[in-house]
Amino acid sequence: MSREQRQFIQWVAALTMLIDHIGAVFFPTVIGFRAIGRLSFPLFAFGIAQGVRYTSDFRKYFARILIAAAVSQPIYMKLFGLTQLNPLFMLAWGAAALYFWREEKKALAGILLLGAYFAEMSYGWYGVWMIFFFGFYGMKDSLCFYGQVIITVLYGLTKGAWVQILSLFSFSFLDGKWRIPLLSKKMPRYFFYAFYPLHLLVLWGIKIAI
Repeated sequence: MSREQRQFIQWVAALTMLIDHIGAVFFPTVIGFRAIGRLSFPLFAFGIAQGVRYTSDFRKYFARILIAAAVSQPIYMKLFGLTQLNPLFMLAWGAAALYFWREEKKALAGILLLGAYFAEMSYGWYGVWMIFFFGFYGMKDSLCFYGQVIITVLYGLTKGAWVQILSLFSFSFLDGKWRIPLLSKKMPRYFFYAFYPLHLLVLWGIKIAI
């Protein structure tokens, strides 16, 4: 996958997340915002799996995710009125599980994969397992896709969140056929780490103002 394709996926993930959060904060009864937003998280999970695969220094990569998560947490709690950990902590958890699996430390990976069920963080076990299955993308695509289908159905059964089925349409963005030049331009290296806390801060500011 080319840099332009990865950049495009990151932009789509960020924009659909923004739409989702605008809906959650300002238009909670309008299902369209949340439906579009279902495309976001799988694309972030895919990006994490790719990051684990290609990073030259996992510790620094992991630290960047944790720093962004820690900075975002108080804003996340204020904006959404939640006490659970924000999704970036779950992304870090999933990254660690996939990393240990790839490093043949499968016992540690297994502990993280199973332990995610008990963690109080956004998306929880579902998000961690999504990252894990995306770790097989490009190598065992059938395992990647059908694994996502199974955990999405299980998530629907356990949480009643059947709208999450729409997240499977995110796979259409991974085949490299989409081309939008404006969303394929190179951005500063840490832009997407900063985007999460910054967009939460802006939404919180607007919420307070109105």
